[in-house]
Amino acid sequence: MRDDVALLGLEEVGEGRFRFVVAEELSRLDGRLYGGTAIAASIVAAELVSDRRPLWMTTQFVSTVAEGSPVDMVAEVLAPGHRTNQVRVTGTSEDGSTIFASLGATGHPREGGLDGGLVSCPAVARPDESQPWSSPFAGMARRAGIEAGPEPEGQRGFTQLIELRQAQLLDEVDHGPGRICLWIRRRDREPLTPAVAAFAADMVPMSVAMAFGVVAGGTSLDNTIRIGDYRPSEWMLLDLRPHGAAGDYGHGIAHIWSPEGRWLATASQTAAMRRLDEDFLRRVAGRRS
Repeated sequence: MRDDVALLGLEEVGEGRFRFVVAEELSRLDGRLYGGTAIAASIVAAELVSDRRPLWMTTQFVSTVAEGSPVDMVAEVLAPGHRTNQVRVTGTSEDGSTIFASLGATGHPREGGLDGGLVSCPAVARPDESQPWSSPFAGMARRAGIEAGPEPEGQRGFTQLIELRQAQLLDEVDHGPGRICLWIRRRDREPLTPAVAAFAADMVPMSVAMAFGVVAGGTSLDNTIRIGDYRPSEWMLLDLRPHGAAGDYGHGIAHIWSPEGRWLATASQTAAMRRLDEDFLRRVAGRRS
């Protein structure tokens, strides 16, 4: 948790009360609060207030704030149990408006209890065989025939904290449109935790846009993560699987795996999809840090 607290710039300001500032590395490419930051901060606050490991967390996004804004959080244990705690975390802006509301649970695993993943890890190339992953918006711009200029130098937004490499799928199973596998690690090489897994998994809208072949992004309505036998490691595999869309609302999941193929967690997301105009693509795809 100490590494997560430092990564997010989380400050404890009272009993069950925390604060962080939306720094550039905690922002989306458009300079607003990155959804992965909100759910990651909620997980860490829940861990701190309950002194238990996270089991699941869901975050509903009510509004957003710009880079540089402070976010205050209140974490409450709604149902304290011997083994399991039910927790609520609420994030608000300076004027007291709700930014996000999270519900989740933390607990102490039972020794000798049920254990093991029941889904299959895809066969992919190893991290050292995988290429750095460029901005998805740059790829969208190229497919749309938009001249966006050279790839940005350095990193923008949340990619300042995490490194991404696209993993080639090696099996011949029908993967479906939009599916993409990404190796992820922290740029400071600290071990990956459930909070960082949730931080990185906020990419389902991108996979939905890729599946439909449109130049679009998504505004998260929710982020959810369910956490298995999570053991910290340097790398994790993010397996994005878009499920579909209806009326410009996109849905999908992301399974998260260890380098050895052990299931760690499953994230899911719903987003309001929006088409991106040429000016935006030129700005973010060709923008230099």
